[in-house]
Order: sequence, then C-alpha cells, then structure tokens
Amino acid sequence: MHVICPLEFERSRLARAAHARSWTLHCSGPGRVGIDRWAAATALPRGTTVILAGVAGGLRPSATPGTAVSVASIVDEHGARWRPSHGGGSHHRAVRCLGIERMLQTPFEKHAAAERFDADIVDMESATFARVAEVAGWNWAVVRGISDGCNDALPKDVEYWTADNGRTRVGMVLGSLARRPTLLPQVMALARRSRAAMRAVETLLLERDWSKRAPAESDSMRGSP
Repeated sequence: MHVICPLEFERSRLARAAHARSWTLHCSGPGRVGIDRWAAATALPRGTTVILAGVAGGLRPSATPGTAVSVASIVDEHGARWRPSHGGGSHHRAVRCLGIERMLQTPFEKHAAAERFDADIVDMESATFARVAEVAGWNWAVVRGISDGCNDALPKDVEYWTADNGRTRVGMVLGSLARRPTLLPQVMALARRSRAAMRAVETLLLERDWSKRAPAESDSMRGSP
C-alpha cells in the first residue's frame, strides 16, 4: 500500500505505522502542483492501493478538529466529482471533500463553500489526486484529519509557510511571528490540532481493511447529479 502525504509533517507522523505495516510513504508537496509533480515522477501499476492522507479544514460543525474521516466523494470548484474506489467500508455518515486551489482562511469563506458545494471538509489536493488516480487505474482512497474547524480562522500568511517539497519554511513562520506576535496562540493551537488530526489519521489507516473496495452507492447521494 502506498500512502501519499502532501506535507512532510504529515509523512513524518505516519512513519512509525508505515514501518510496522510495510506501507510505502511519499511526500508530494502541497496543492495541485505537488500532486501532479509527484504523479509524473512515480510509476505505480494499475490496481495499486494508493491513499492520500493528511490534514484538511472543516466546513461544517460535524467536521470536528482532531478527528479523521475516509472521504466518500470529492467535488472541485468546477463541479467535477469523483468517488473513491477504495474506502474500506464504513458505517459512518458519508463525507464530501471540496478540493480547491487556495486555502479557505476565514469562517466566512468556509461557511460559504459548505453551502455552495454541499461539502463537509476542504483541502487542496484531493481533486487532483482523484483525477490522477482514476486515469492511472489505482484503487484509491482519501483519508483526512481535521486540523481546523468551520469556525476556526487560519493564521495570516499561513499559505507561505510550506515549501514546494512539503517541508515547513521555519524562517517564514518565525518572520510572521516577529511581525505579528499576537499570532503565537493561534499558531500553537493549529499545531496542536494538526498533531491530534494526524494521530486520528494514523488510527483510521491502521484499523480499516483497505483491501476491501468501497461499496457502490447511488448517484443521488449528497445531491450528486
């Protein structure tokens, strides 16, 4: 099984479980560019089990920070939709992930996106990953831990804190804090929630049987056309 993490922080948090279960871990780098670049450099055979795993933002109160979900459907900003082929089966409520190319940093933006796209969580990679996985013929899934809730604002400048290779730009973080010391409590809270989210991702990856394909569902689920 291959597990793709957009951020090095996410990959490092899954390293122990990956070693124990003989998973292959990858760090793609963030966003559409990161996923496309990783996919272009990686040749995995059709039928390979590939899971995108990492943190995401909550768009609804049901997406509680510190918890993890296996995504049931994905929608992008243009209305394209995908359903993971490999979800491991679940009795939990179906979760829709919105895949977009920019961070939603304020509660207002999150609430607006939830209503417009009927989505529960948001990230910057799932739509691109879904497109790549479908073309490649992989058995694929998306597992996301919630790092920020629908009413949590992200720190100003957070979009500049990650390099193209997925590593944290420590100098940029320190620079932001030097300019705005009042950001420190917000940054520490985000870090704490992100660690809890990745612990939940690890637990979900370990407890599910990813050899079972997701059951077929009606196209009427969650308003799909």
